[in-house]
Amino acid sequence: MTGALPDLPPVPSRFGFAFSADGRWAACLRSVQDSVVLERWDLTWPQPSLRTLDGALPGEPEDRIIDRRSGALPLNDGRVLVVRPAAGEDGGPAGHGTLVAAEPTPTGLKAARSWPVPEMLAGFLLAAPGQAQTVVLVAVENERHSRIWRVSPSSATLEPVVRIPGVLSGGVWVDEGRTLALDHDEAGHRTDGILVDLRERSWQRFWSVSDTTSDRIAAYSPRSGALAVTTTSPGVQQRGAPQIGLRLPGGGPVRFPENLNRSAAHRTPLAFDASGERLLVREIAGAAARLAVYATGEDRITRVPGPEGMLWPPALWGGDGRIHVRFAAPHQPPTLATVRPPARTGWDLAAHPSGGASAWRRAELVELAGPAGPIEAIVYGGAGWRARPRLVLALHGGPLSAWRYEFEPLFQYLAAAGASVVAPNYRGSTGYGDAHLRPVIGDWGGPDLDDVVHIADAITQSRGTALPRPVVLGGSYGAFLALLAACHRPDLWSGCVALAPFTSAAGLHRTANGAVRDRVSRLSRLDARDGQDPRRDALRVCDALAAPLLVAHGVRDEAVPVEQSRALRRRLLELGRTEGVDFDYLETAGDHHEVVQAWSPVLRKAVVRFCLTAGRALALDKEGR
Repeated sequence: MTGALPDLPPVPSRFGFAFSADGRWAACLRSVQDSVVLERWDLTWPQPSLRTLDGALPGEPEDRIIDRRSGALPLNDGRVLVVRPAAGEDGGPAGHGTLVAAEPTPTGLKAARSWPVPEMLAGFLLAAPGQAQTVVLVAVENERHSRIWRVSPSSATLEPVVRIPGVLSGGVWVDEGRTLALDHDEAGHRTDGILVDLRERSWQRFWSVSDTTSDRIAAYSPRSGALAVTTTSPGVQQRGAPQIGLRLPGGGPVRFPENLNRSAAHRTPLAFDASGERLLVREIAGAAARLAVYATGEDRITRVPGPEGMLWPPALWGGDGRIHVRFAAPHQPPTLATVRPPARTGWDLAAHPSGGASAWRRAELVELAGPAGPIEAIVYGGAGWRARPRLVLALHGGPLSAWRYEFEPLFQYLAAAGASVVAPNYRGSTGYGDAHLRPVIGDWGGPDLDDVVHIADAITQSRGTALPRPVVLGGSYGAFLALLAACHRPDLWSGCVALAPFTSAAGLHRTANGAVRDRVSRLSRLDARDGQDPRRDALRVCDALAAPLLVAHGVRDEAVPVEQSRALRRRLLELGRTEGVDFDYLETAGDHHEVVQAWSPVLRKAVVRFCLTAGRALALDKEGR
């Protein structure tokens, strides 16, 4: 197939959701191709109403207020604050930024005031509850320091308050404008919670279990004083999930309710209700997510029914009892969902359409047979998915990760082009309990590769000899796994796509940054198995490749250095493979996430066309190559 690809609507994306402190407004960014605008939701209506806002900076009509790197915060009075880290010529962070105070107008968004932020790689905004509406900008200056600024849009001031060693991330107010609780990363400790006193311009460690755990602030109720925290300290929760702790009114230590933590689902605290007596949690069970409510006084969990899909923080539990949260499903691009409080029929979750939903293909959850038990998979292609002319077996990143029942633009384009897509959650995937997760820890390219090969073998046999064999496609760890699958069983595949791959655990550990090296050290065994076994090194087994290969990598990849793919390309050339015939190699200007998600239309089209046209090459004459 060399013709035009199917004409689909531009892929929409909503991200950066935030809520005003009084719960009246929500805001997010929406991007379609290169266009990025602000969306503001009025939550006071029975069904939230949406308005799209766009505008330029004063005197600079070509410089839009909103870009892809921006973060937006709606204020109680309807205005919006926008923080914009600047980008350098190479597309990476420039190290400074701008804060903009904007006002909605009948025709769009008007910048009322802007301030330069001299040092900032990234930043986020927090607005306190109460009439005074204290607002702060938390700016990450570099890998070693963050600074908190007090923002006053009314008096047009931006005041530096305190500089703190380490990197600050999400947090909550614990009063009406003096004290913040923030997540804090500093050398020698993964994550802890700190309290920042804006009046005294000081900070202190507040929530820390040990120097080897990640301990975070999750939610706070200003009315009751209830606090929810998480820790990776072992407890009764399933492996890979945080343990949820509560500090209830009246003081005392944080406690970890067993009923809240003991679950086969991966639970994450989201928000308290207005009274502070009920905690909203997200449960990930398998590939899909759902909401549940934990009653602190009764130690009881109640699940919230709703459509199958995926949910993300932040969430708002308003004073009217309604819950607002980001939602997506395979056929539904990310949007705002609203949960109405129990009536005669109980809880009710409804996702507000985000436009063009009818154009997107639906998927289903199916159970496939694996060598060690059932494997859940997300499948596009309807009842006859096994008999489609083209079939793509998609492998997720990780290793401890999973495909989720959400909107995947690349899968949508593949499905629209007539291909079936099978996205299995093989061993090592999260959301299926410890017995499914544990085998891959310290055994990369072991049980997970066995599952992939087993599934592909079964699919190939069911398709017979008249249909092309599957294409294996993966991103990041999934790309590493795809390379191993294509090398260990070259007879199974008509093609292999590796997006931002690494070639081995040892190779990634040698070239990656500190955070990635730490993760590799914790999850693999560099002295044995996945670290030293030559069968788990793509550079040492790629001479067995018989199917066409497409490799793509971003030069700004911060997780898997582009040198990993360059080394693979060099090795293939040393083996006598011909670029453009035996394999294709693409480098883009993007980062890790952009390549793995195939954000670029050029890369996405290249991947789809490859999957539709790849055919098994003849067995290679190794002596001649």
